[in-house]
Parts: sequence; structure tokens; C-alpha cells
Amino acid sequence: MPIEDHLTPFLEAMHEGDVARASEHLSETVELNSPILPTPFKGRTSVAAVLGALLSTVDAFEPKMMMRDGTDVIAVLTIRFEDYVIDAFDHVRLGEDGRIETMTIAWRPLPAVVAVQQQLVPKLGGKAMQLVPLEQLAP
Repeated sequence: MPIEDHLTPFLEAMHEGDVARASEHLSETVELNSPILPTPFKGRTSVAAVLGALLSTVDAFEPKMMMRDGTDVIAVLTIRFEDYVIDAFDHVRLGEDGRIETMTIAWRPLPAVVAVQQQLVPKLGGKAMQLVPLEQLAP
């Protein structure tokens, strides 16, 4: 099976909001490094729960393109949440069987990331962050 055979259907399933189908393309030991919490999520069940919470929070998950170097892939995505448009860059490492072994997520701009984080993290049992203007921090 070519390596791309798991990543493309994973991204399609995410776009369609089908977490069960997306999780079939994750390795059992997958690790997700997310911009919304400092500690990684590990294992298919844990990562699938995060993906489900994400898809129930955002309005759209739109894959745009992939760049590949062996088992390393960068997926470029657009995520829409309320009035925000998020540029997402996922570094995915694929295992020998082509399933997703690791995902490291990078999103921008920061205000949009924090807006999603404020809605998503409480669903995962964490504490939401808040952006504070610099002048509020100055003595």
C-alpha cells in the first residue's frame, strides 16, 4: 500500500466530519502535539477524542495541499471557526504501514487559535487560555 493511502482518506474523513473513519488511519500509538494544550495526546482513542471535539467545535476543516518527503508530510489546511479563518500546517509522520504515527499541529493567527482553544479545551477537561493586551500586563 502506498504511504499516501492513509493520509488522503484521513483528511477527507476530517473534512466530512467523520471521526470514526478518520481514526482508522491512525496508528494505535499515534501522538498528537497540539497548539491548544502543552502536553501531547497519545494513543488512537485519545487522539480520536480530540479530533471529535475539534470537529464539533469548528465550522469547517478544509484540506488544501500536501508536501511530502518520504514518511514526512506537511498538510496545509484552512479551519473556519465563527468569523476566524485559521491557517493550519500539520507535520505528519507516517509509519511503515502508512498509518499516521505523529501529528504536530501549527496554527495561525494567534487570536483565532485562542478563540478555538477557549471552546475546545474545556471539552477535553482542560483550562482555556485568554489573550491579554500587553498594556494590561504592564505595571
